Amino acid sequence: MITQPSAPRILEVLQQALTETVLPAVTDPVAIATVEMVKQVLGTLAIRAEHEIAWLVEETESLEALGASILSSHPGSARVAAALDGARASTTGSLLLSEVSARYSRASEILSCAVEEVPLDSERRADIEAALDARLTHELQVIGDFQLVGRT
Repeated sequence: MITQPSAPRILEVLQQALTETVLPAVTDPVAIATVEMVKQVLGTLAIRAEHEIAWLVEETESLEALGASILSSHPGSARVAAALDGARASTTGSLLLSEVSARYSRASEILSCAVEEVPLDSERRADIEAALDARLTHELQVIGDFQLVGRT
């Protein structure tokens, strides 16, 4: 019985069932590799289910702050301004993943425009690079240490 019916917990229970019940009964090497791969995907999904909305909301807020900061030092950055306006206009307060993801996508345009529009010698370039690094860190957390188990 699952007493904590969150998505991450359900995925963890499935992983445990594969480890404790299915794997001991499987002898075929290809089937074992497939079960191990499914376990790995379930683990990655559990992490993602637990953190995804928080990561998206946090990064969206960070990108909006970055856009505002860029506009304070580079008021002529029209594309950054338009991207920031678009992100802010899409704020609904909803925590539905589809809506949070849509807002994150619009906020991502701030970063894209900043990379293209802010001069390389600007004091804001370090902030842009830090935002890119943060994005990469989240992507690695979402994807996980993905390896094709049992594949050569």
